[in-house]
Amino acid sequence: MEEPRPLARHRVGRAAARVKVGPARHDELSALGAIWRELMELHASTDPRFALADDALARWTAMAEDLLDRQQGFLLAARAGKTPVGFCLGWIARNPPIYRVPEIGFISEIAVARRHQRRGVGRALIRAAVRFFRAHGVDEFQLSTAEWNDAACAFWRALGGELLLLRYRFALDHPLWRNEDADE
Repeated sequence: MEEPRPLARHRVGRAAARVKVGPARHDELSALGAIWRELMELHASTDPRFALADDALARWTAMAEDLLDRQQGFLLAARAGKTPVGFCLGWIARNPPIYRVPEIGFISEIAVARRHQRRGVGRALIRAAVRFFRAHGVDEFQLSTAEWNDAACAFWRALGGELLLLRYRFALDHPLWRNEDADE
């Protein structure tokens, strides 16, 4: 397999003509963290199961910083002028060995600052992620989204996404599981 090309910077079409997408820089992590925090506050306010740890932003920043230097991962920034207005974070993931496809692209997070949404920024970020995945020889990417987030679900469907799995959460303090040890 040929060596993957580095992430290219590119401009996006009509609606987001002034937005450029490229690899994030260390000096942008604070601004990208603020966009991440906005996304996570939406999740936490909608569903308390998304409540953040006290040091969540510091942990996210450390993870994001780690991805800046990885060949198998990326942190992309969308910029309006010099100001970050969105990001996409992802990597190449190993599929379990039982599957024909050994590796897939995985998008862990994508967020666009609220005031820049519905202007093509998300699509531009995904286009750049797709270029990264193709350059690394993967044929598909996957991601998760909150099932209650109708706007995100519609966005992914509009980009050709197909529902693959449903992910369930089980609270072990649920009455069904509280006395599980007593049943043995």
